[in-house]
Amino acid sequence: MNNLSRAALAVFIGAVCVPALALAAEMRVGEQPSFPIDAVLADDLYMAGGNVTSGGAIEGDLVSAGGTVLVSGDVSADAILVGGTITVIGSVGDDLRVGGGTITVQSAVADDVLMGGGQITLAGPGVGGDAIIGGGVVRIDAPVGGNVQAGGGEVYINARVAGDVSVHADKVTLGPQAHIQGNFSYSSPNEATLEDGAVVRGETFYEESPSARRSVAFGLLAFLSIAFLIKFVAIFISALILSLVFKRYAQELVTRAHAEPWRYLIWGLVFMIVLPVLSIALLVTLIGIPFGIIGLLTFVICMIFAAILAPVVIGAVVHKWIWKPDTYQISWRTILLGTFVYFLLKLIPFLGSLVLLGVMLIALGVAINIKKEALREWR
Repeated sequence: MNNLSRAALAVFIGAVCVPALALAAEMRVGEQPSFPIDAVLADDLYMAGGNVTSGGAIEGDLVSAGGTVLVSGDVSADAILVGGTITVIGSVGDDLRVGGGTITVQSAVADDVLMGGGQITLAGPGVGGDAIIGGGVVRIDAPVGGNVQAGGGEVYINARVAGDVSVHADKVTLGPQAHIQGNFSYSSPNEATLEDGAVVRGETFYEESPSARRSVAFGLLAFLSIAFLIKFVAIFISALILSLVFKRYAQELVTRAHAEPWRYLIWGLVFMIVLPVLSIALLVTLIGIPFGIIGLLTFVICMIFAAILAPVVIGAVVHKWIWKPDTYQISWRTILLGTFVYFLLKLIPFLGSLVLLGVMLIALGVAINIKKEALREWR
């Protein structure tokens, strides 16, 4: 496994393995969710939205996803961040795991740093543990107390590294402030550039590697890992919000889905077949065009809704199978478990997709029946 693979895997594992021992957590979602500068939180904080800002002190973990993510306050435990543009200024008391497009870290990190993205800059007071980074352009200007493993198109190291350095990149450069205490091993089409002042205390190992193939592999892996991670967080947050807002509805949905799965599977299957066919038929006539468009939009929205409900159902059922509580439980832990199983099933060719489609149709069938009963009572 190459270094970028390890970086992608580490970021993924960091994102899905939210601490199971946490007793409470606060959630903030919306277009511009924020945690004020003067605020202090003793628990974990989960944030998701368009522009996400965390300025206060967090004594637990911070898990954040958004288009733009800014962390200016201190985090006492782990920070797990996913987004398009990510900036970290506040200190992190344990590990920092980041996946995004443009990543800038200018803070102290007590333990390990694991990052995957397009353009990555690691600066600030330094990293106490190891740094594992994969991206298109990687620049390390912060001292690292452990080892450095980096991969990408261009890797520039201009800081003190207490351990070994291993790099796979098209272009490798050691800046004037680079001081590697351990060994320096790298593979690249060309030998590394050592600017005046760069020092390697240990041995140097160089392996020549072809450029184009390695660049394509690095770029594809980085893109896929980030896209996968963002999708995972998006599904988890969406399912969590839906289940918390409509908790009684979610509980009823899980109970019914497990009690009569075949009945609701048929309901969902009929809906999936009939609505799009009927909507397309309506598009043929001038009068029916608006209704056809509405029908197709309703179909798309319902399928998205079913995909969000699937992890809720899977998590509650799997949790009951394994831990055997008296009733089906719906919490952030069961939804996280359900999201994890959801993505594991997606990795199984054909059969996994078939199982997921079945769960989605069952959830959709239950939702249709609950809505039908509500309309009947309203009348």
